[in-house]
This record gives sequence, structure tokens and C-alpha cells, in this order.
Amino acid sequence: MADTKRVQKMSLKEFHETKGVPAIEAVLGRMNGGTFMECHTKFFEATGIWIPELVPVFQRLDAGLAFKELPSALR
Repeated sequence: MADTKRVQKMSLKEFHETKGVPAIEAVLGRMNGGTFMECHTKFFEATGIWIPELVPVFQRLDAGLAFKELPSALR
């Protein structure tokens, strides 16, 4: 687990430039579900990287999931 007291804030552009970094790729490869914000938080806990511009996007996506109607087979 990363030292979350040492936050490394990144822009999406900066994060995109980390593509191929083994430590980051390993964390991303282990993520397999949950809400968008939950994944963002878990990624932060594992790496110390926080991407502020994703927060409002992920909050809106999560809100959309929470209010999406269930398929008729599940009602």
C-alpha cells in the first residue's frame, strides 16, 4: 500500500504518460469491479496517485449507475 500521506496529484495527461510503468500497470491489472470512485480510491491507496479531474466525472458516472433501471428479468 502506498503512503497516502504523500499524495501525488496528476492530470490525466500526466497519468497517460505513465502507460507502461510496471508498478502502475500491475495495480490496474488487479482492479476488477466496484464503482468508478471506489476504483479511483483503491488505485490511490495502492499508488498514492490522485487525479482530481476524474472526481466529478466518476461521481456523475456512479450517480448514473445508481439510478439506472434494472433489466426486466431482475425486477
